[in-house]
Amino acid sequence: MMHEALFYSKLDDQEINCHLCPADCQIEPEGAGDCRVRINRHGVLFSEAYGRLEAMNLDPIEKKPLYHFYPGEKILSVGTAGCNLHCSFCQNHPLSQCGVTDDGKDRHFFAPEDLVELAKQTAHNIGVAFTYNEPTVNYEFMLSTAVNARAVGLHTAMISNGYINSEPLNSLLGPIEAFNIDLKAFSSKFYRTYCKGKLDPVLKTIKQIAASSCHLELTSLIIPGLNDDLAEFEQLCRWIADETGRSTVLHLSRYFPGYRLKLDPTPADTLFRMYDLAKNFLHHVYLGNLFAGDHGDTFCPHCNAKLIERDRYRILPVGLDARGACKRCKTAVIKHYLHEYDHS
Repeated sequence: MMHEALFYSKLDDQEINCHLCPADCQIEPEGAGDCRVRINRHGVLFSEAYGRLEAMNLDPIEKKPLYHFYPGEKILSVGTAGCNLHCSFCQNHPLSQCGVTDDGKDRHFFAPEDLVELAKQTAHNIGVAFTYNEPTVNYEFMLSTAVNARAVGLHTAMISNGYINSEPLNSLLGPIEAFNIDLKAFSSKFYRTYCKGKLDPVLKTIKQIAASSCHLELTSLIIPGLNDDLAEFEQLCRWIADETGRSTVLHLSRYFPGYRLKLDPTPADTLFRMYDLAKNFLHHVYLGNLFAGDHGDTFCPHCNAKLIERDRYRILPVGLDARGACKRCKTAVIKHYLHEYDHS
């Protein structure tokens, strides 16, 4: 399904300059951008992945991961093809590092309003999450779907690498309620070498979301020998605390070998050390992709009472009141919370 794209300008000889993300692609006629799914057809830029869903699942919202946005709920999660970064360690590379193909596989084709209707009719579902590949590259479909979803009371989330320009991001703030942004490292060299991108635009995205009323969580995949230096990681944690606040949620995820990067899995001890360091600066730090014990639980930043106990995607709200505040000291912690559901 083809749909004219937003955020581009026309150049001479039917060439196009795409302004959606910092890649700033200049696309020749019949060519594609770096994302592989934004196509120049006779001097007009089209989104080739519009409404073409390569993946769809009803997932626990913790799987995104979003731990402070309606914990214990499920959300209809959808993804297309393409990405504007090229991470050598990508865990979703079959979707992200390809364009639209006609390979005979079953796919879901939806208009935005049809996807919203499906989300409304799906039992135990609170909304729509755009995830799996990089949602930015299917911007027009995501924006239209999110606007329609919010209009009927559904919740929306975007799981993203944060590689998007300020103007298109601004139009998402509101239609998209919650963001989880990958902060892959606090090193420009890392982004150039392993992602074929730049760090500064991601930091700008994080600050722009944090300054809005939207919910923000961050994820860092910890890769041994590449982004596990404690001095650099301390800089990352200080930056988050200074620029977005100590209450910003940070997920530290264990790396496993995949795609083009074949290193050993991240040692658990490395993650525990980084967790302890991050807790000096941030109230809410979580470990993922390993048995984390209470490193996956939520604690009150004021009195340290345990608020949510987690066992993978099963949650038990042991210390929350009906408003998502600490029962003991009444500190507000979970601002987005549906207490009427059974989370057991």
